[in-house]
Amino acid sequence: MKLAVLGAGRMGSTILRMMQRAKIPMTVEVCEPDDKVRGALAKEWKEMRLVSRLEELGEPEVVLLAVKPKTLKETAVWLKERKSSYLLISILAGVETPKLAKEAGAKARVVRTMPNQALRQNEGVTAVCAGPGATKADLETVKKIFAAGGHVLEVDEEQMDAVTALSGSGPAFLAKWAEELADAAARAGVAPAVAEALAARTMLGTGAILVREGIKPGELCAAVASPGGTTEAGLKAMHPGLKALAEKATMAAIQRAKELARG
Repeated sequence: MKLAVLGAGRMGSTILRMMQRAKIPMTVEVCEPDDKVRGALAKEWKEMRLVSRLEELGEPEVVLLAVKPKTLKETAVWLKERKSSYLLISILAGVETPKLAKEAGAKARVVRTMPNQALRQNEGVTAVCAGPGATKADLETVKKIFAAGGHVLEVDEEQMDAVTALSGSGPAFLAKWAEELADAAARAGVAPAVAEALAARTMLGTGAILVREGIKPGELCAAVASPGGTTEAGLKAMHPGLKALAEKATMAAIQRAKELARG
């Protein structure tokens, strides 16, 4: 099966590396206009065909759309010229499947996805939803690709912008919280490098408990916070503003996804 990857930016290149690690049996071609990005990829994968213009690509059976949403219309010109039916996998934030199908043309069988950067460590989570023309086999193909880098969940289309805010943007939100906790510990006297390691490892271990033991976050909070203890004191200090802050961050990300989709 032949795959064309359109765009090899941060997420596009992450997906490529995931596929290489997993040895997914596809012949891959990549279109990336940025000379520096293309050059870096060429050093990693000497046998992969890398081109700067869409017109240089062949006729793929699968297309991974990893360009910026604002470039969709110009990319769609090439998509509409495909000679045969093909599976179009999109990772574009905010762009719904009906719009993707309209821009790409009748030959595209659309599946929308939202992966995250944890694919780099095979701990990613990817939400997928089938769009116009997509078959059950298409959805299974997409799930198999992203399962190589972690967990895959099928969601309804109307949930995708919120998913983008939670799991797509979530690694940055959680990393920012780890940074703030580490900085606070450093100001309290912990060596900065030690504080950073403690914050990162604590976040890693907490995620492992939640996933592997299948407990809810609130249950873990209750298990750690002894009455009258240090954890309870810290949770009480966070309580007034943390819920509002999470809501604000989530809604800001959702709104931006919608703005990107509108161009």
